[in-house]
Amino acid sequence: MRLTVAPSVWAVRVVGILGLLLGLLGGVPEGYTPSVAVVAVVLLGGVLAAFRPDDLAASLAMGVVVVFWAVQLDTQVPVGCLVAAAGLVTAHVAGTLLTYGPPFMAIPGDLLVLWVVRGFLVWLAAPVIWLVARVYADHATPTSFWLAGLATALAGAVLAALVVRPTAESDR
Repeated sequence: MRLTVAPSVWAVRVVGILGLLLGLLGGVPEGYTPSVAVVAVVLLGGVLAAFRPDDLAASLAMGVVVVFWAVQLDTQVPVGCLVAAAGLVTAHVAGTLLTYGPPFMAIPGDLLVLWVVRGFLVWLAAPVIWLVARVYADHATPTSFWLAGLATALAGAVLAALVVRPTAESDR
C-alpha cells in the first residue's frame, strides 16, 4: 500500500525552505549578500529539514543564518534583520508543524492557525528590539542588543504559549 503525501505537507515544506532563504537573503537590498556557498548550505539544510524536521539539520540551517547575520552586523541594525527574523520564525513554525504527525498526514487547519498566531506573536519581539537598537545605536554595545533580543524573544514565546491556548482537537 502506497501512502501519498497531503498537499498541506508539501506546502509547509516549501514554506519552511523559503523561510530559511528569506532569513538569509533578507538583507540583500541593503548590501548584506551571503556567498553562494552559504546559500547552498542553507538551501541543502532547508531541504533536509523539510523531509526530516526532527533532524539536527533544521537547527544547523537556522544556526547558519544566525551566524551569517552575527558576522555581518557590527553596530548597525538594518531593516533586513526584521525580514531575517520573520524568515527564521517561519522556518521554525513550519518545522514544528511537520513534526505533528506522519509525513503523509494532512496538517489540520486549526493547528496551522494556532502556530501561525504563535509565530507572529514571537516575531513581534523583533520590531521592539530593532527600534530599541536604532534609538540607542551609539549608547550600548551590540552584545547588549543580542542579549535583549534573546530575552525579549523568550518572553514573547512564553506569552504566545499562554495567550494562544490549543483546543482539545488541535492538541492531539
